[in-house]
Amino acid sequence: MKILVKGKNKKIEYRFIVSFILFLIALIIGLFTCHSYGISWDEFSSQTIGQVNYAYLFYGDNTLNTFGSRDYGVAFELPLFALERILRLNDFADIYLMRHIVTHIFFLLSAVALFLLIEYLYHNKLLATIGFLFLLLNPLIYGHSFINSKDLPLMSMHIFCFLLAAIAFNKKTIFWYALLGIFCGLLTNIRIVGSLLSFTILFFFLIDIISSWKNKDELKKNIIFCFVFLLFMTAALYLSWPYLYKHPILNFISGFNNMARYRWFGNVLFWGKEVNATHLDWYYGITWFLISNPILYLVAGFGGILYFIFKFITCPAIFFKNNANRNILIYVIGFIVPLVLVIVLHSVLYDSWRHLFFIYPSFILLAIFGLNKIIKTRARTMVITILFACFVYVGYYFIENFPYQHVYFNELVSDNKPEKLRKTFDMDYWGTSYQQATEYILKTDTSNLITIVYKPNPPLAPLLIFNAKGRKRIRTISTIEDADYLVTNYRNHPQDFPIPHSKECYSIKVLNSTILSIFKLK
Repeated sequence: MKILVKGKNKKIEYRFIVSFILFLIALIIGLFTCHSYGISWDEFSSQTIGQVNYAYLFYGDNTLNTFGSRDYGVAFELPLFALERILRLNDFADIYLMRHIVTHIFFLLSAVALFLLIEYLYHNKLLATIGFLFLLLNPLIYGHSFINSKDLPLMSMHIFCFLLAAIAFNKKTIFWYALLGIFCGLLTNIRIVGSLLSFTILFFFLIDIISSWKNKDELKKNIIFCFVFLLFMTAALYLSWPYLYKHPILNFISGFNNMARYRWFGNVLFWGKEVNATHLDWYYGITWFLISNPILYLVAGFGGILYFIFKFITCPAIFFKNNANRNILIYVIGFIVPLVLVIVLHSVLYDSWRHLFFIYPSFILLAIFGLNKIIKTRARTMVITILFACFVYVGYYFIENFPYQHVYFNELVSDNKPEKLRKTFDMDYWGTSYQQATEYILKTDTSNLITIVYKPNPPLAPLLIFNAKGRKRIRTISTIEDADYLVTNYRNHPQDFPIPHSKECYSIKVLNSTILSIFKLK
């Protein structure tokens, strides 16, 4: 459907208007609420990664050569720090608020790209809207879209690459394959696991080359397209990642090996037991995926996978040819292979399945693949009604638990028993609730100097407040005996503290479990 804009003699695609309206609504909500999301555990280290690479590029500072996180991709962190310098931000409050806004906008743009991709594949704006809402109205994903500049940009960039792949395989022009190569290079830079998509695309190039072996003109085109993709992908990867400048191949291999078994040796709470991340059960990531997505989303996604299996068994060839079905196979690979690799490589996971967030767009697209079949049946009205009722229900969770949407568990484990979830799984593992706790203390305690013990102590404890004056009144210490307050999010200590309940002056609860407590000690 197209709309004619009077006075311009120009047709504007209706799909762009719908996606823009959805984006605008989400953007307004995000801008009005972004200040409420606290600073997450990793934000200081993430900012430092961008800073060190920026100094290497623009000032010749060789700190990068000995920097512990030098093998981290910087396709998102480097532009973030550059923007920080361009805007001349110096106050921590301004810096981290900017980071939250930019990360969230990048996420929203990827939601628009998902809308456009679904509409491009199915020519159905209702399905595109459902896909948009599957992404936007996922409590865990949405909460991370402000505070997680690692896993969310990786997920978002996958969506941009999916859109470009669908267009490139359809248009078959050098321009689109070059653009796809650039985005795949940046995707691999954000996190090296992004290279899986490039290998998948190269696999399909190989199929095209083999199938066109007897047609010289077609063969020549396919070889050129493959070369263009590889050239622009490797160029974008190399140019955007300073870590590769001295030893491109060796450092890439080293980075891949390091990320396959990441160097984190902390403990996580899994089914009520404290387990070291290097010795987790193989089903840790799968379990978190199943318990932290809305159940109806899971039903839709796995329903789409079952439908794919049926279609693949009956006619596998259609998923290998250069047509729309090829995209579905890309999504199947993008969802299943990472889960298998994590198990086979014994990869270190922690903090839920956030390191696997990038598989979620594939899961959504498989759900849409199945729904596309269902909405052509008599069950259309019922299914759509149930889906939108689910969106309303999830939206209510957003409002009720704002700004802690990332602390989400579905009905598989959340039976509302008091403190059950807190003693079973990690909840506010990012420590974002520390901001609200510290604001409460500053508001209710007028002392010129307030001593606080944070358990556990985050890297930015004295800087959590988006208020410079407030920060000057706080001193963090390590001994409970000398502190005015104890603030805890129960990470690595899910049990009750040996402090009288009467001293608990403030708490935050989600799903009837406490994610943060403040104890007034003096």
